[in-house]
Amino acid sequence: MYVDIDLVNVGLEGEMWKLDQVAEAIRRGEVGAIPTDTKYAFVADLTNADAVQKLYDIKDAGLNKPLSILCRGFADIDAYTTGFPNNPKPGATLPFKLAKQCLPGPYTFILPASKELPKVCLVDKSTKDKARQCKSRKTVGVRIPACEVTRALLDLLDAPLMCSTVPECDDEPAVIHDTYLPRGLGFIVDIGERQMAAASTVVDLSAGEPRVLRRGAGDPDLWASGDDASESVENDPDAAWGFA
Repeated sequence: MYVDIDLVNVGLEGEMWKLDQVAEAIRRGEVGAIPTDTKYAFVADLTNADAVQKLYDIKDAGLNKPLSILCRGFADIDAYTTGFPNNPKPGATLPFKLAKQCLPGPYTFILPASKELPKVCLVDKSTKDKARQCKSRKTVGVRIPACEVTRALLDLLDAPLMCSTVPECDDEPAVIHDTYLPRGLGFIVDIGERQMAAASTVVDLSAGEPRVLRRGAGDPDLWASGDDASESVENDPDAAWGFA
């Protein structure tokens, strides 16, 4: 399904019926590609094990790769993670307060996963060791996107979505459609011409102190300190996978 949304001449309100079709496709377990405020992202119902598996298959990635969730707001972050850490450095801005300045926006925060995160997102089937399967996933990436189309879709679903960035070379909707349709892509949302955006800035807060893993869109220097400012995971597929 190719969904063409005309934001310029019609506007989002007049095109909402098309997003209704997308929401229904996701509820049926289909995997698709949607625009965000950064890169295009593959999305799936994170509570549907078959849909999650299909997302990995479409991207041809192992189940040990990191995960990212598109959230409606901080309530979703609170539900699926243990929250932002207390500041380990006296006198500095609390990570939660700093995150509120950044979100909605082009940032991915890696936080400890809570028990509410569906088991399909926690279990790593790349190993046959049952103990390792259950213990392998302790963190999850979370985003609150600023893109109006993404946010409207999340509101329609009344739920967050699992997501994984579409490879950078495939940021054109028509290319994404033609490339991934044979692999099982169920739909793509095309919002017309848009500026090429950088990937999100990725900040790891899982150990307490902020650590910038990737300098992307937004202002990474809000979170960078010391040598972190020069660190990047863009050359590490395992670390960067999933973060749009």
